[in-house]
Amino acid sequence: MVSGLRRIGLIAGRELRADARHPDGAVAAMTFMAALVLLESLIVGPQVARDTLVAPALYWIALLFAAIVVTTRSFDRELEDDALDGVLAMPGGADALYGGKLVSLAATLGLVAVVGGVVEMALLDLAVALPGHLALAVVIGTAALPAVVVLDVALTVRLRARAVLVPILALPVLLPQLVAATNAVAAALAGDAVASLAWSGLLVAIALVYATLGLTIAGTAIE
Repeated sequence: MVSGLRRIGLIAGRELRADARHPDGAVAAMTFMAALVLLESLIVGPQVARDTLVAPALYWIALLFAAIVVTTRSFDRELEDDALDGVLAMPGGADALYGGKLVSLAATLGLVAVVGGVVEMALLDLAVALPGHLALAVVIGTAALPAVVVLDVALTVRLRARAVLVPILALPVLLPQLVAATNAVAAALAGDAVASLAWSGLLVAIALVYATLGLTIAGTAIE
């Protein structure tokens, strides 16, 4: 177990160093998320976009696609350097690759989530009744996304059509999580502490299920 955690740490550290040297993936995700939030707001209209349920939904949809952008770039880097097969050849390499990508994506996505949240709040002039509950819901929801996104990108990494396939695979699985995250944030914006904590608790349960499932099947699925 210690050896497995060490391998995950090595992969995660390598990913974070690569992101620091070549931040194009994170920058692209931030730009993409900001543009998508703006576009979604224009499509539904400013008044509708300010609704306490609509604004969080727009945020999570944009963050999901940003997560796909970051993860896809991360795996593209593996293919460009011919490093993927080398990692998979290690003992427990597939599990280490999945776990390392989870950790690194969660860290990068945290930064993207903060930038996207600031952009949306400034763009829509949103008032936050419970900042602490809002932060809790965003942290849990952001940490829960990588489990499914990394697995879906890994499954389609060698396919030309993965840009189309990943959203198709991820959205149905993540729908309960997106609903829970949207309601948790909406309750925090509206000032309903009990509802926000309840939805956040459900979000934790969903995230644990997805993470456990991903760690169970990732090795076999990737290989």
